[in-house]
Amino acid sequence: MIKNDKWITEMAQQGMISPFEPSLIRKVQKETSVDAQPVISYGLSSYGYDIRLSPAEFRIFRHIPGTVVDPKNFNPHNLESTPLHTDVNGSYFILPAHSYGLGVALERLEVPDNITVVCIGKSTYARCFRGDTRVALVDGTSPTLEEMAERSENGEKFWGYSIGQHGRIIVTLLENPRYIGRDSLLEVTLDNNESIFCTPDHLFMTRDGRMVEAHTLKPQDSLMPLYRQVARGYEMVYQPLNGHLYPTHRLSDEWNLYYGIYENTPNTHRHHVDFNRLNNNPWNIVRMDASAHIRLHNQENYGDEFDPDEHGESIREAFTRLKQNADWNAMFSQQQKEKAFNFWHDAKYEEIRQRVIEGRRNCSDDTRQAHRDAMIEYYKNPTARALTGELSKQAWAKDDGTRRYQQSQLMKQLADASKTRHEITADVVRSALDQTGSIRGAARLLNCDRSVFRRFPDVIQSFRGLSQTHSVKNHKVTSVKEVPGIHDVYCLTVPEAGNFALEAGVFVHNCGIIANLTPAEAAWRGHLTLEFSNSSSADCRIYANEGVVQLLFLEGEPCAISYEARQGKYQDQLEIVTLARV
Repeated sequence: MIKNDKWITEMAQQGMISPFEPSLIRKVQKETSVDAQPVISYGLSSYGYDIRLSPAEFRIFRHIPGTVVDPKNFNPHNLESTPLHTDVNGSYFILPAHSYGLGVALERLEVPDNITVVCIGKSTYARCFRGDTRVALVDGTSPTLEEMAERSENGEKFWGYSIGQHGRIIVTLLENPRYIGRDSLLEVTLDNNESIFCTPDHLFMTRDGRMVEAHTLKPQDSLMPLYRQVARGYEMVYQPLNGHLYPTHRLSDEWNLYYGIYENTPNTHRHHVDFNRLNNNPWNIVRMDASAHIRLHNQENYGDEFDPDEHGESIREAFTRLKQNADWNAMFSQQQKEKAFNFWHDAKYEEIRQRVIEGRRNCSDDTRQAHRDAMIEYYKNPTARALTGELSKQAWAKDDGTRRYQQSQLMKQLADASKTRHEITADVVRSALDQTGSIRGAARLLNCDRSVFRRFPDVIQSFRGLSQTHSVKNHKVTSVKEVPGIHDVYCLTVPEAGNFALEAGVFVHNCGIIANLTPAEAAWRGHLTLEFSNSSSADCRIYANEGVVQLLFLEGEPCAISYEARQGKYQDQLEIVTLARV
């Protein structure tokens, strides 16, 4: 059972916590100011007690070149004292980026023999979100922070979006999603009707790249947006630095190259291992030989359902658009002339040329004979002969130049209408095209005939022209308000960039400071040594004389042997940093 504030107060009066603050202190009177100044809260809460960091000592880990950190024989020279700084905001120590340090609790504890004390970090240093906050991942999913924390315990890893140091969206590894504690929250509502529930001091990235605390946001403030859309089956992200769309799988490829997963080999293509173009986890992206990659997808794309007429029409439309550009047309013509000349004159193509010439010699006779055989088999069928007669009558009924049109219309009417699916709308077709990247794939997804898409020429033209634009919403703040009560909060860490994207479409700062403490066992006495890790890419302040860790008191049956009874080696720790002893 977790003990409440009444029990904690009674036990503190008997010496369990000293000094003891019977209420949660959020403001104190400082000598440098007439008015009370806000502090990181400390003191008694509903089901716990927030202890303070002592100003007496803080030590930072420093690597000694040529040495290995041995937990059984730790070199104290790896930890050096850091000075206490003071300004108008209070006294503080500096914990460098990607480092850890040791401090000591200001309060002294005397734990009863039927109590275990567990310690969790304060959300003020973590900067957290409510557990149902969804995070945008590059695999196309958006799990909640609570779900990510549970899955992370099973070894699963997550990749998301971040703004890099030069203002460009990059793919990053989202580390250590975790439960932080309980805290009060704000609701930040955006103009896309998304609401974000976070601690008041959580940092949001504005459109100009600044980080501002949630409680300072005002209506019409523009936040850094994450715009995503699907083009021909691939996810594209809007790069705010230059206003261009960029494929997400190329960002994941950049992550793999940066971390040496594979090399940037010429004449290679990026390939989705599971053939899912929306799963852009870096482990799903590999480099393949360009020719092998094309052959692999040709086997999938040009199967039994491949429509050569549709494919040819798409290619012709693309070339028609390109040829409107005189420079491109001249360049393309020159390239084709050079390729044709090289093919018929270059010695390295001799073997291929001979195969082509021989094939042409044999093809004509074989093709004519095959055509004759097919026609004979066709007209052996009475139904086929009747259909041909009817088509001829309809096609030649009028000699006004419409015969081919009438014939095509009749063929459409005679087609199998069972799969035309007239209930399919333009929006459904567009969604299917975006998901699959092709008309054939969309027809397969919707289980309909490709003739369905003839009803939506504007949709097809828009799809082929890639004219879809991102959301008109600019991710502006519409309101910021307090949320009643105290809530469970979660967060995660992004060492590569220090920020990550929420599914709501904005970028926020990650958790930087992680507190790691061993539980205080039954009958333990002394000042806790506190360990802090800074997993962010920026130096952080840790304020002395203000709250840093929350204690939770768990009551159980009296143990057979308490910490005091077995004469534990950390009993009666003083208000100084105590190093681990093996």
